[in-house]
Amino acid sequence: MNIDKIKEFIQSRKILLASVAGGIALLVAGYLIFTVQQSIAEEKARIAEQNRIEKQRILTEKQAAQRAKVIDAMKRLIETGNAETALTVAEQNKELMNDELKAMIQLATEKDLLDRIDRTSKWNYADLAKYYAELADLNPENSKYRKELKGYDKKLRKRLERKLYAQAQALPVRDFKANMDIYEELMQLNPGEKFYKSKYERYREKYESFMKELDKFGPKPKLSADRKYYPEVKKYLVNNSMSPETLEMESATDCYYTDSGWLVGCTYSEKNELGTKFSEFLWFTITNSTVQKVEQGGAYTVN
Repeated sequence: MNIDKIKEFIQSRKILLASVAGGIALLVAGYLIFTVQQSIAEEKARIAEQNRIEKQRILTEKQAAQRAKVIDAMKRLIETGNAETALTVAEQNKELMNDELKAMIQLATEKDLLDRIDRTSKWNYADLAKYYAELADLNPENSKYRKELKGYDKKLRKRLERKLYAQAQALPVRDFKANMDIYEELMQLNPGEKFYKSKYERYREKYESFMKELDKFGPKPKLSADRKYYPEVKKYLVNNSMSPETLEMESATDCYYTDSGWLVGCTYSEKNELGTKFSEFLWFTITNSTVQKVEQGGAYTVN
């Protein structure tokens, strides 16, 4: 047996064991360091959470104390007839909102609406109906609010009906569209009134017949974006001008209709053969997008 080889083998085993032992020692040391660091981190997190909870507790107590003051102030304001001011106080402290404060706001809102009703004229049906509608939404279980709302709504509709009927009486008979529209509103306000329906049907027939009659004139002329001219008129003037390059469209009327076609008035300016600039207002009758007749400014009067 080779003694030197045996010694060499034993020596290599010792070195290997020493290396293994060193590695284990390093692992143990690393684990201990990690465990200590983890414990420190956990302790810091625990302390931070305790601090957070304490801060939240202090804030909650502070808010509760502040909320109690706000609610107490609102109660006093409501009791002394200052519900509107109580609502302002609530708005200024909305960060304190909870169920108790919400209930106090509802109470203040209800009292404020009742105060407004007391200050409103009994003939002001519109405002009274609005206030009772808000009260009915706020407190659906209160049948009194719904009953009052129904009563004022009925009075309001009656008043509106009388007003619309007076407007209908003042309309010219030949204004078929306006008469048709107003009697349609009256039908909606009072569906049981047969007179309104008969008037509506009469004016609807006249309006439809009238619109069919207008179809023979072609499309209704439309003003330019700057409302200074009608394209049909500008085209006519350019084609019939001695110096079209000097033509300027200045203003235009609304579009009307006659037995001959669509009627529009336009003011324009241009230079004559002497180079002198002049301005003129004329009436133009248009059918099927073409000017058919030109008349002086005094030919028509618009009411």
